[in-house]
Amino acid sequence: MSRHVIFRSFVVGIVLLAFLGVDGLAQKGIPRPSFPSGFAPGTRVMLLANEPAVAPGLEAGMAGTVVCCDAEDCSGSLLVSWDLFTGGQDEEARCVIPAVGPYPPGATAWVDPAQVPLGRPFDEVGILQEDPAGCLYLGTDDGRLFHLVIGPEFREQWWMVRGGNGVRVRGWLSTTASDLKAEGACPQRDGDVYHPIMSLYIWEDPECCDRWVCGFGYGDPVVLIGEDDPSGALDLPRGTSGTIICCRGDENPSILVSWNLWENGGPDEAYVECTERLAGLFPPGSTCWVSVKDVAGVLESECGIVQEMSLSVGGVPLDPEAVGLFAGRDKVYYLPDVDLARPLPRDRFRAIGLFTPYGDLVGGQVVASDAALNHGINGIILSSVLALCPEASCCEPSFAPGDRVELLVDQPGGASLSIGATGTVLCCNADDPATPILVCWDNWTDGHDDDEQCDVPPEWYPDDSAWWMACTEIERIVLPDLFDRGEEFRAFVPQTLEAGKEGQVLKVTGMIGNRGGAQSGPFLVEIYLSTDRNITREDIRLANAAMDVDPDGEAALSWMGPFPTDVPAGVYSIGWLIDSEDEVAEADETNNTAAIETVQLTVR
Repeated sequence: MSRHVIFRSFVVGIVLLAFLGVDGLAQKGIPRPSFPSGFAPGTRVMLLANEPAVAPGLEAGMAGTVVCCDAEDCSGSLLVSWDLFTGGQDEEARCVIPAVGPYPPGATAWVDPAQVPLGRPFDEVGILQEDPAGCLYLGTDDGRLFHLVIGPEFREQWWMVRGGNGVRVRGWLSTTASDLKAEGACPQRDGDVYHPIMSLYIWEDPECCDRWVCGFGYGDPVVLIGEDDPSGALDLPRGTSGTIICCRGDENPSILVSWNLWENGGPDEAYVECTERLAGLFPPGSTCWVSVKDVAGVLESECGIVQEMSLSVGGVPLDPEAVGLFAGRDKVYYLPDVDLARPLPRDRFRAIGLFTPYGDLVGGQVVASDAALNHGINGIILSSVLALCPEASCCEPSFAPGDRVELLVDQPGGASLSIGATGTVLCCNADDPATPILVCWDNWTDGHDDDEQCDVPPEWYPDDSAWWMACTEIERIVLPDLFDRGEEFRAFVPQTLEAGKEGQVLKVTGMIGNRGGAQSGPFLVEIYLSTDRNITREDIRLANAAMDVDPDGEAALSWMGPFPTDVPAGVYSIGWLIDSEDEVAEADETNNTAAIETVQLTVR
């Protein structure tokens, strides 16, 4: 079963005004954040072209992290913290919602994806498809079709690439119309994938590329943090992003990187020097070898606490006012770019930035070093943007399996559901801060069966009837719940009667409770004689008792009346059906039958 993917990038709270749904019902809940463009605070983005220019020094192939947007759904302009960039103005006044958290001063610049071509990370598996015009697409299992933006030189270099191959494609996805492609070019379909890196989808990357330090993995996204034009490269500026293709283990470990949108690379056959196999097939002319010390991997850390710390060796201070992220159980990351001019946040954050496994702190400056990962820290994160970590739970107050719920919003997460729909909670995924509640919706089959993330496996439910929900999209339906209070309250007298004799009186007592949160309203309890303890409407009905029970209350069941003269001799159980006419909508309709167990009525 395919996981119902819910976009989980950090989003700060959005105040929404009440509005009318499509069916005219007032929307009472708060929908999960919706970002139809795919951009959201915390999303990584990359420039796909040099023109129009965003700011001096920012070029195609450079990437950053979205800090905030000027529209609630991020359909307009984005404020991006660009990797290693220092020429920005940090203009947050246009942000509709507050910035995600601290970010490097001077690192941000606004960009409008409708004007400036932007890509976001793409990593999908599927089958290659080729149309009659020679356009190459990746078809995924869920029916989407992505155009792979490659030139004829790609097919010439990698002649084995053809329709029908099962592949994994990593690259940068653009779903906005742009002038990047010539008129008459291949249709975009569900998006264009720029700078695609292809590998067999059944192939797993080796755990480490640089296996001695294990700072990088095959296929990892990286950014050039060393000097411009490393190893004699032409027009390869600091800050360019790329993908690790392979590694070369020698005295000076180096990695072969396919640099995004770069075309001045060395011989494409350089991969023959790889110590191990390739991470994937790359656009020709995009690679060059660089020292492992000149690159940093793109990292999204675990959640943790940000606080000041002092770095020193042998009593010699390296940075007495350092800022660290204490993440997970035992990880400490040094964040040299966090702005100390702003108050340090008290919440739990994750860092999105550039992890430098070969970085070291010398004289207050981060430099490349062979003596990496020392001073009691796990690594250095450059250009770090801090994003708030929402607390995961089963909502507050929590929902429990079996709870009946009502939908408060229209089309949650794109589902074909409307305000007022009802369903039953199946389970919770307490590790999901965005959509932790799985609900089976009544009479609905446009959902999925994705319950693999449940904390406790749910009971059976109809196929394709489930959907993962946000806490603010549903509310518990408050209903009465009628039930029999138990054997200690049940009784009848006398215990022996004569068949066919007139004038005999029978008295029956019990106690009916309501453990629901609403008044039951009037209902009937039907009292029966049965030859077994399975009370049904096929048994001999003695009488009806009208009742009404308060929320979390109880009421005595008491009936006394003439015993019927047409009851045959025999041994009978006495019991009752609660709300026998189904007048009361209850939270649980399965607990409305009771029978006296300790004694039976003898009719002679």
